[in-house]
Amino acid sequence: MGLPLVPSPITVIIHTRNRPIYLWATLDSLYRGTKSPHRFVLLDMASDDPLVRQVVTGFARRGMFSEVVWLPRNDFHDFWKFLLSRLPSLGPYFAYCQGDVVVEATDPCWLSVLTGLMRDNPRLAMLGSVIDKRDFIGLDEARQLEPDMQDSRLQEMIKWSSAERAQDPSSVEGPLFSPHNPAGRLVMARSDALARVGPGNDDALHQRFIAAGYETAIATAVRHRHLSLLHVYDYPQYDYDQRKAFMSERRIAAADNGAGRSEIAASESRSPRGMAWLMSAREFLRSARSPPRTDRRRPADR
Repeated sequence: MGLPLVPSPITVIIHTRNRPIYLWATLDSLYRGTKSPHRFVLLDMASDDPLVRQVVTGFARRGMFSEVVWLPRNDFHDFWKFLLSRLPSLGPYFAYCQGDVVVEATDPCWLSVLTGLMRDNPRLAMLGSVIDKRDFIGLDEARQLEPDMQDSRLQEMIKWSSAERAQDPSSVEGPLFSPHNPAGRLVMARSDALARVGPGNDDALHQRFIAAGYETAIATAVRHRHLSLLHVYDYPQYDYDQRKAFMSERRIAAADNGAGRSEIAASESRSPRGMAWLMSAREFLRSARSPPRTDRRRPADR
């Protein structure tokens, strides 16, 4: 009698910059609540808050990470260069989690649920999770906390216009629903599909996956907290302008058969639908330069 097959570990890429309070909560929820075989790769986007390294060191001492990558710049191009270069080694799908997410502990765990749904639905290219709406703050409460803040900034801080405020998984039957594009802060993606459509934000990827014949959805059995909804309490000076700059117009150089260089612009208007990426992953990676600095940890596949 042969031994039972052990599932291959799923890579979970944890993407973070600053906000050490939120990062600690994110890492703790992942460390305690991820039971399916996995490997955690932490990707830091040039954090300049010294407490971030202290938080990461604490979880490294727990043996959490398979790899820690410290990118030298907080740059959208560098992030995608890193991610797309890793696709061939990630297996059929991988998970992505931002450093302001707390994953709800469940049995089976969130990673097992997402993996099973991706396996059972081969047309799924991107699979997200339900948001815990209890963290949404009302406009009146936010105004009491920040009486002098500009209206547009205050509304942005509490995500006043977010489609997720109306999200209601109890209104549907079955494990999947699609009231809007999956929020990119906690997703599982199919590697070959992403390699085909190339980089973009969550809404752009949603549209490009659909156009390419794939599907996207949200898993009703996986729920997360989005800690950025609490910025008005914890990080009222959070730099939204810098965040917009990270996601806004980029000029991405690509080699042209080794003879000179061409540039493909990607831009984002005030609506995320303004993002119009025109490259496949292969075309994007022609511009890859030096690899990011990494800290190899002892294997932590669990």
